[in-house]
Amino acid sequence: MSGQIKSTVKGIYLLWLNWVIVAGAISLLVMLSRWIAPLLMPLLAFALQGCCYLLMKANSRRRVPVCFILPHIAVRIFFFSAVIMLTINILHHFDLIPRLLNNNNINKDIPFITVLIVAPVSAICSYYALKRGSSYSFCVDCKIQYGTPAERGFLGKLFTQEGTSQVRLLLAVSVGVTMFAWVYYFYAYNNANISSSDFFMFFLAPLALFIISIIYMALRYTGLWNYYSAYIESSALRNGPYTLIRYLIVWDNFVCILPPENDPDRIADMQSNRYDTPGSIYIPSRKELSVSAANDYFYNKTGVRFADIRFMYSTISGNADYNTFHYLCYATDEEKQRLLKAMPSLEFVSLGKIKELINSGRTNPLFSAEFIRLYTMAMAWKTYDAEGKRLYRIKHYVPTFRIRDIHKWKVDYNDPLWLRISRFNQDSPLYSLRRLWKKVNA
Repeated sequence: MSGQIKSTVKGIYLLWLNWVIVAGAISLLVMLSRWIAPLLMPLLAFALQGCCYLLMKANSRRRVPVCFILPHIAVRIFFFSAVIMLTINILHHFDLIPRLLNNNNINKDIPFITVLIVAPVSAICSYYALKRGSSYSFCVDCKIQYGTPAERGFLGKLFTQEGTSQVRLLLAVSVGVTMFAWVYYFYAYNNANISSSDFFMFFLAPLALFIISIIYMALRYTGLWNYYSAYIESSALRNGPYTLIRYLIVWDNFVCILPPENDPDRIADMQSNRYDTPGSIYIPSRKELSVSAANDYFYNKTGVRFADIRFMYSTISGNADYNTFHYLCYATDEEKQRLLKAMPSLEFVSLGKIKELINSGRTNPLFSAEFIRLYTMAMAWKTYDAEGKRLYRIKHYVPTFRIRDIHKWKVDYNDPLWLRISRFNQDSPLYSLRRLWKKVNA
């Protein structure tokens, strides 16, 4: 088994382990509340939050990190649960609960039932993550650092799919526990003490759901591994990993694209029904690729020799499929004519047309990722400095983006710095405070 395939096996296993850790930590918080004093419960919640945060930090240092959206949600769950428990403890300390609720039968020895706090908080946090979808802050940061799911290959698509599935399962379990626990609380709970039926509903039932979910996830990821194995076996490139070279070709103020119906080389490609760059080449796997080698491959593909080709960025997918090198190619008038002679179906389209095709989902996801990255980073580079501060004092001023100017810009598209600045800059709300917070947590 190759190292890349082992990484994929480990990635699928870690998806399951993520669920075990997060669901287990939430269940642990609920179970231990039966024996730990309420005053200490917020500290336990903050400690579990810290553990999940350290897991995320360790994952971010991995060469091919696993989707950690679930631990990220858990960090929020433990934080907000701890704040609520701490607030209730403070209110009880000053005898404010009986006054606020106009109830003198409050049992100070049982100021709260942990599951009644954790379950609804879990439901709210997971629902918020699902509602935000790909715009969820953690997901956006992941795409900035490691590329879009399409760029990361099989694992990227798997993590996107399974991350969403895990959050949906967490939401379903949290909503179910919340409903049953609160209904029981209002209609059957006696706050004098914790009876055997109380213990079952507030402690054992959530633990049982946790165990069932572990078994379900184990079966699910066993099936995913079987599917992945079949995927590798049926792959046209199963004899070994490969490298994909892609060239984004520009001429004057236009980008070169190949319409889907005129791309016979992509009959077996799932994306063959979409617009894409004509410069897309598969070669045996390589970890490095010089510009001169990229120029040679471009000549073999198009017949254009000594083109002005510059490295853009690379993507390591992390599985047994491929890695990708992305290049920018600046064509002269003569080279444009050679390209059209070799491939008469080529089109040179304007920025407006490119935006229209991308927004309508008519381009290959890799092409969309490449051009969006190019546009986003260039606009951030033209608007802000390396610390995110505006280069122009004119409020809301937006620089002009011209395709013909791309070859003049000194932007390192392989460095995600400008992607981060595009999201967090001087025009962002609470910029100074958030910048200080990022420095403290760096």
